[in-house]
Amino acid sequence: MNPLKSLEVGGRVPPQLQGLLRTIWPGTTWSVEGSDAVHLTFDDGPDPEVTLWVLDVLAKHSAKATFFVVGDQAAKHPEVLDAVLRAGHAVGGHTMRHEKGWCTETVTYVKSALESIDGLMPLFRPPYGRLTPAQARHIGVHADLIMWDVLSGDFALDVHKAREVSSAQARLQRRTKPGSVVVFHDSAKHAAGLKALLPDYLVWLSQSGVPMRALSPSPTRRLPEEA
Repeated sequence: MNPLKSLEVGGRVPPQLQGLLRTIWPGTTWSVEGSDAVHLTFDDGPDPEVTLWVLDVLAKHSAKATFFVVGDQAAKHPEVLDAVLRAGHAVGGHTMRHEKGWCTETVTYVKSALESIDGLMPLFRPPYGRLTPAQARHIGVHADLIMWDVLSGDFALDVHKAREVSSAQARLQRRTKPGSVVVFHDSAKHAAGLKALLPDYLVWLSQSGVPMRALSPSPTRRLPEEA
């Protein structure tokens, strides 16, 4: 079995596989052990239309989430970033320009990653989930490396196919467990898929009595300096 297949659309990363993945990418967090909540995360913002829509939908369910922002986007839309923070959500970094770790030299990537969390919480998610073990070791000294165990699939959804949307929603709900870290995207590029999935998903979580909480940094997740 290829363990990386679980990182694809529709895949879930089960707890027994998470330990193996941490040997590949040291210091990574895939789900929150012992948590009774679902941890919603949003990548690629802030966006002046999509992120504000997300904030409104989350507020209707008293849900708190974690936003992994691209540094250049945050610089373009500081008022949106401020709105996220004022609403009580957690904010971490997602590199400065949405770089792929596998295609970027380690020193350059680490610099971008650390710049993207400057002034924010020490939480970092690599775009596409792609970074090298060396990059993980360097960044993990300074920030929690947050991956996921559930991909919503909003970025790959054909919203014009009702059956596909229904199947994606059912799969998302089926694979969500206590402690799950779930990925959505608050970008214009993936807005259609996000809007097709998120409202009904939040209704389901609320009706199921599942808390929706932001992630908190934890020094125990950090890698030692010598790693």
